Formats: sequence, structure tokens, C-alpha cells
Amino acid sequence: MTMDFERFKRINDERVNYREMEDATVVSSYRNTGCGDGYRIYLKIDEESPEKRIVDASYTTTGCGFGLVSLAMATEWAKGRSLAEAEQVSAEVLEEMFEFPDRRKNYPESAAEALSKAVSDYRNGTGLKPQERVTRAHALQVLKEQGHLRGEKLNQVILDGADLSGVDLSGADLSHAFLTDCNFTGANLQGTRLRGAFLNNANLTDADLREADLRWAKLTGVKAEGARFDGATYDIGTRLDPRLTHLFSVMVKGAGRDIYLEDNQLKEAPA
Repeated sequence: MTMDFERFKRINDERVNYREMEDATVVSSYRNTGCGDGYRIYLKIDEESPEKRIVDASYTTTGCGFGLVSLAMATEWAKGRSLAEAEQVSAEVLEEMFEFPDRRKNYPESAAEALSKAVSDYRNGTGLKPQERVTRAHALQVLKEQGHLRGEKLNQVILDGADLSGVDLSGADLSHAFLTDCNFTGANLQGTRLRGAFLNNANLTDADLREADLRWAKLTGVKAEGARFDGATYDIGTRLDPRLTHLFSVMVKGAGRDIYLEDNQLKEAPA
């Protein structure tokens, strides 16, 4: 079967089910360690119903269009399903909704694993705790009121595309944050915890990242002219474009991939 490119484009353009859900019953994070993409699944569950039905589902991702479509299918399929049904979701089920090319079959597989993990996180109480769910609106409001985000706990926040030029974020916890396309020109990120953060295509021109924790951070496509990385910590999971690998020479080697996965209880996904 030939992939429906028109529908693929429409799903991407409309961002079907792509949104933060503030009243979600469970928020689950998943990282595809094969390609490094991060997923977040939001499920609103009717806890009064005997079968605990999913009344709403959404997602966010740092991935490409194929990841977006696969997660759109997974969350659309989950709506109205019981937790038991959602836990058994498979790539084959999602491919009945959208046919992926042979070389992209890993995307519905990862989306199915992410949805199943969200159900497990609900059952085990291992999802992102309500007090830890920092929304974009909250983070930007704090910045507006304080004029800085110094020392703030913002782990897993979604700030893709935000203008944070010149902002003081020193010592802040931005671990696992979604920071793709952010403007950090001249920002102070000294000592900032960016472990597992997504900084793809961010503008880091003249930014200060000295002693920042960049273990397993994804920095592909970044602009780094004038940026300082002295003493920043990296590991085998840190991703930089080949033109910027010289920056590793001023950084400090930290814990490796195996320790990272163990510490964060991440689920290994296929490449």
C-alpha cells in the first residue's frame, strides 16, 4: 500500500491531538533511545467507570512528522477505550489507521509502546506528578513576574520556540525539557540542569553554558557562535553536529548511557 501523503501532510498541518492537557489524569514521558525523540502522552481517565475509560488523549513530541502522525493515531485510537484495551495497543492496530512506509514502521511501534507505558504509569503511579507538571504558561508567567528563571524547577517543561534571549536561567532544572527552536541568544545557562533536554535547532549564540549538565541532551542543529561550554558535563548520549564536536574538548565526560537509562527508568525503544 502506498502512503497517503496528502493525509500525512494534513495531520501534520492540523497537529491532530498535539497539545498539553492541564487536567490529565496521567502524564507519561517516553524516550525513544534509538533516535532520541521524546514523547509525552496525556490521558484523561473516567475513574468512576468500572473499566476506567479514556475520555481524552493528547501528546507532545520532539520528533518528526512520522512520529507526530503515529502519536496522533495512538491518541485518537485511545479515546473511548478502556485501560485494559489501551494497554494492549499494537503497531498493527495503528497501521490499520495509517499505513507507514516499510522504513518507518518503527514509528507506530514506538507510539504503541508510549501509549502502553502511559497506562502502566497510571496503574503504578509512576507518571509525572501533578506538582511537577510545569506548563509553558506557568513558566512564562514566572519569567514575566520575576524577570528571570534562575534556580527554577522546570523539568520536562515544553517551551519550544520561546524567546529566552538574555534570560538568566542559571541553576535552573530544565532536565528533559522540550526546548527545540528556542532563542537563547546571550542567555545565562551556567550550571543549568539540561540533562536529557531537547535543544534541537536552538539559538545558543553568546550563551553561557559553563558547568551545565548536558548529559543525553540533544543539540543537533544549534547555533553556538560565541557560546561557552567550559566545564559542561556530557556523555555518550549528548548529540552535537559534526561541525561542533570540538566543543567536547572543553567539557567534562560524565556518566554514560547505561547509567542514564538506569537512573531515569527509561524504556528502551527500537531504532
